[in-house]
Amino acid sequence: MKSCTITFLPDEHTVQVHTGITLLEAAAQAGLSLYSPCGGSGVCRKCRVFLEPSGKEVLACQYGVYEDLTVTIPPESRPLQGQIFEHGIRQEQAIDPRFQKYFLFPTPVSLSQTIEYLAGILSSPVQIHPDASVSDKLLNCPEGITAVLIFEKDRPYVLCFEQGDTTDRLYGIAADIGTTTLVLYLMNLKDGRLLQTASAINPQTQYGDDVIGRIFYAQTPEGLNRLQQCLAAQLNKMISELCRKQVIPHDSIYEITAVGNTTMNHLLLGYPVYSLGQAPYCAYSLDCCDKIASQAGLHIHPVGRLYTVENVAGFVGSDTVAAALSAGMDSREPISLLVDIGTNGELVLGNKNQLLSASCAAGPALEGGRILYGSRAQKGAVQRVLLANGDIVLDVIGTEPPRTICGSGLIDAVAVMLEVGILTPTGAFGDFSSLRQKLPPALAERLIRFEEQPAFVLAWQEHSNKPAVLLTQRDIRQIQLAKAAIYTGIVLLLQKMEITIEGVETIFLAGAFGNYIQKSSAIRIGLLPVVKEEKIRFIGNAAGSGAQMILLNRQCRQIASELAGKIEYIEIARQPAFQDIYTHSMLFE
Repeated sequence: MKSCTITFLPDEHTVQVHTGITLLEAAAQAGLSLYSPCGGSGVCRKCRVFLEPSGKEVLACQYGVYEDLTVTIPPESRPLQGQIFEHGIRQEQAIDPRFQKYFLFPTPVSLSQTIEYLAGILSSPVQIHPDASVSDKLLNCPEGITAVLIFEKDRPYVLCFEQGDTTDRLYGIAADIGTTTLVLYLMNLKDGRLLQTASAINPQTQYGDDVIGRIFYAQTPEGLNRLQQCLAAQLNKMISELCRKQVIPHDSIYEITAVGNTTMNHLLLGYPVYSLGQAPYCAYSLDCCDKIASQAGLHIHPVGRLYTVENVAGFVGSDTVAAALSAGMDSREPISLLVDIGTNGELVLGNKNQLLSASCAAGPALEGGRILYGSRAQKGAVQRVLLANGDIVLDVIGTEPPRTICGSGLIDAVAVMLEVGILTPTGAFGDFSSLRQKLPPALAERLIRFEEQPAFVLAWQEHSNKPAVLLTQRDIRQIQLAKAAIYTGIVLLLQKMEITIEGVETIFLAGAFGNYIQKSSAIRIGLLPVVKEEKIRFIGNAAGSGAQMILLNRQCRQIASELAGKIEYIEIARQPAFQDIYTHSMLFE
């Protein structure tokens, strides 16, 4: 199968892709997001791009790639460029963060006069915040002063004064605190633009690669403190990276809005997690937390805030609330299903009248954990596996040779292995002798024994017959455990709502690698139910998008709070049919 090289401008991102995919898919593989509220159907016409050097305008979701291309993405075709929300969710919301600045010149002569002047500007009483750092030394400053205000329940409070006009420096960070991966988004609070992103492995993985391991490690005060401190240290490194790339000081960041599962929320805040590991798995707190960021060891403005969104239950956290907000599930009339794929897979089913949620202990396999050659989506990772001309072809992130395989590649690889009969419905490798007789030679050569177990080679080392990336029988079992957990949760929520999958209008597929999964592969391996592919809509890192919404808009913050109270948690492991459905879901049918 022919591959093409696509260069996206002005980002200067280059990616190699196989012919036949759309420019929208190619952009996703390059790590770029395009504004596509219709989900790629071509109806909204929002993903317009220009082919160079002709300047021809095309829709990225409809234009197929069959040759090398250079493509310019205009600002209006990108998410979060003058509009808050990616994927067309709540576009009508204005940029309305709770931090705002006002330049005062000439400077009022007293603090009381300053407060009175601000009250006149806002047509509302203004007070000094209890955590404020207000100095009279700046009053009478000849170049004027900037008042930094925070709005709490629509009431303005002064947090500090700054010398001169600093109104052009107002930034915030939306944080997605995942069990495996941390993602930070640096936002301009004045116009809502996404300026920079940073991601890293959660350093807590060294103490346990899932929440159960972390809970066990945090049983002692020393363990809990170590987990909190290593997380804060990594977040500070990422904050420094964002500031360096944007060339801004730390003290121009005024708020971090963080979402994560309940365990990650507690470990960020230093809350005890013992009760999360014991039935009935109660959280220390489901409430939002709003405090000075430095109290959590985070280095931003001295009076900058850390805001964590409300959790739903012990194993459904604020990341699920943020994802549901991003998908607009609080206002949708038709029933939809949100599937957020991660180490802790979360599900939300329903509409504006009723929302049910569940947590699925999927484990880290679909994020590359517990997979021999697994990794997150990084350079050199196989992200797509296709059948062509009696063999497989790979899409690899970047221009480096394949070294690992990420979640989307795993799903593809298993689907391909099922398609050609390498794997049986039980997930076991077929008999090698029989397979070598019926498979094309190129595929048959990929069947080897590795560490006393059957394996399938995805890529060979350059100039060598040694495997560079392969999947073993143990890897397949890990994928079966992950996909069975998610599928079981879907089935049980449908039963609880007394509907079938046919009654679901849209399946929102979220997760750090959601935009890269082939729908057909996800259905083939049983990760998702059998549905028409047009029902599945990728919404990427919906938790991160929701965190951005909450950071940029006070109304969205209130909606998220209401959503957390509205979503009903279902403990799927306690449902009578759980074991039977889970066992059956392990199969590849």
